[in-house]
Amino acid sequence: MLPEQLMALRRADLKTSIVLIVLSSLMIIESFNFPLTDSYAGVTNAWYVSPALFPILIASILLVCGVALFLKAMVFVKSHAGTASSKESAESWGRFFLLVSLIAGQVYGWVPIVDFALSAFLFLFLFIFSFYSDDISIQKKTLWLWSTLSIVLIIISQFFTPSEEGRFLLDWLVVGVIGVILLLTKGWAKQTQTDKAWRSSWKAALIVTVIACPVFRLGMLVPLPTEGLVIEKMVDAKYAVRDMWRGK
Repeated sequence: MLPEQLMALRRADLKTSIVLIVLSSLMIIESFNFPLTDSYAGVTNAWYVSPALFPILIASILLVCGVALFLKAMVFVKSHAGTASSKESAESWGRFFLLVSLIAGQVYGWVPIVDFALSAFLFLFLFIFSFYSDDISIQKKTLWLWSTLSIVLIIISQFFTPSEEGRFLLDWLVVGVIGVILLLTKGWAKQTQTDKAWRSSWKAALIVTVIACPVFRLGMLVPLPTEGLVIEKMVDAKYAVRDMWRGK
């Protein structure tokens, strides 16, 4: 990549990081509107079971990522102050639209209707893979794929009220979609020689999901936004193991 093009990308990263910082800050402020403590039948719940805790944690992570991106881009721009910047290309704007699409699609399309563990894994995988691979063709394909799926889910959640059986069926369909996306992106990775980024991305997404969901739902008893195929079975397994341990 030419120095002028790299400078344009880093300047675009500055704008993207500012948007990310603002959005995550607004998410944190909005999350504090949730009750941090509450009482039921005379018993006061501790702060760590508050529904505000999980969105505050996620928004805080996004805020840290935004600040890190801002500092990295700022250091590069200052250290290469003498390098001319080419006109912002569709590539830099594509990265921005991809970031907005991923966050907006997750918040308004996936979280309200899909089991949180499934939506979190897919979101993290596509987020990490798109930017870790740093390939414009992968970012474009991810943008259109994610946006299309998110729009479909938004339409379903706005115009239909799925029953419990319908939600479980939707979760199973999402499991199939995740499998297809993994195979599809593996093909993209081979075409662009980003196999390492693909492997690292799905592993990182899986590790974060496997650790975060049980810790919050089972350990800290924090209700997750949508509990379906994975989360409900995880909770059932917890109580089944507890009953077995107690000899019931």
